[in-house]
Amino acid sequence: MLVSVIIPMYNRESTIKDAAMSVLNQTHKDLELIIVDDCSKDNSVAVVNEMAKEDSRVRLIKSEKNGGACVARNIGIDNAKGEIIAFQDSDDMWHADKLEKCIKAIEEQDADFVFSALTRDEIIKGKKFSETIPVFNLNTEEDKFGRLLYQNYVSTQTIVAKRHIFEKVRFDKDFPRFQDWDFAIGVARCGFKIYYIPESLVDSEVLADSISYNGKKAVKALELMENKYKKEYEKRPDIYKKYCERAAFLIEMSGNNGTKYFENAYKTKKSFGGLVKLILAKLRLYRPLNKLVSKFM
Repeated sequence: MLVSVIIPMYNRESTIKDAAMSVLNQTHKDLELIIVDDCSKDNSVAVVNEMAKEDSRVRLIKSEKNGGACVARNIGIDNAKGEIIAFQDSDDMWHADKLEKCIKAIEEQDADFVFSALTRDEIIKGKKFSETIPVFNLNTEEDKFGRLLYQNYVSTQTIVAKRHIFEKVRFDKDFPRFQDWDFAIGVARCGFKIYYIPESLVDSEVLADSISYNGKKAVKALELMENKYKKEYEKRPDIYKKYCERAAFLIEMSGNNGTKYFENAYKTKKSFGGLVKLILAKLRLYRPLNKLVSKFM
């Protein structure tokens, strides 16, 4: 079974080879690796060209203009030949048996879309921190669409899906962050079968220029999310409240002020806990207190 693996790339000359080799060295060998260069200004393209000379499974596609990772992924999808499509990031590492385990899950569970946990490495003030990120077990959740409407469980580099999914769902180029969250919502909305593998199959490195640290992009993406699914949130106020609380948390952890979303959550369904969070956010105490509590949990 041919698998098309897509990597969007922009200025990753120091990491792209290792990320790509973790794909090429998979125990499942029947694959093509499509690397979409988003107008890199460094030596990334030369690195990929050298790899393509050594392994015929590597294909380089150059974007005509810089459009961002979502556009690059969609270009890769349009050029994919495989029955299965998967995604890798240009600075992460797959475990050698990732594809083998994901394909097995697709076949045994008759799933359209599978994803796994991942291990995230961050370097903060010169020190490396590593943690495995488990997610809620969507396999037992009847209302997957509702659950995904208020919290993200899917990271792009863990996604492995059947080709027919992409006839209905694509990455939204307008999202500067949380494109994986929006994509997973689209998959659930269409009724495709989702299966979660409760095992880390990816090692993700959060670099200094990662969008994970970009608070402004978080704010913009969450505004887009709220507007895109406005009708669904209006129909399901309990879920909208949970979405607002999650959005506020993400914004606060990105270093921005999440008061707006705490206010929306409190107005939707008033509670003592919601009021406390709102007051802390207005006093700019939510983030430091949350970090302090986390140290003792």
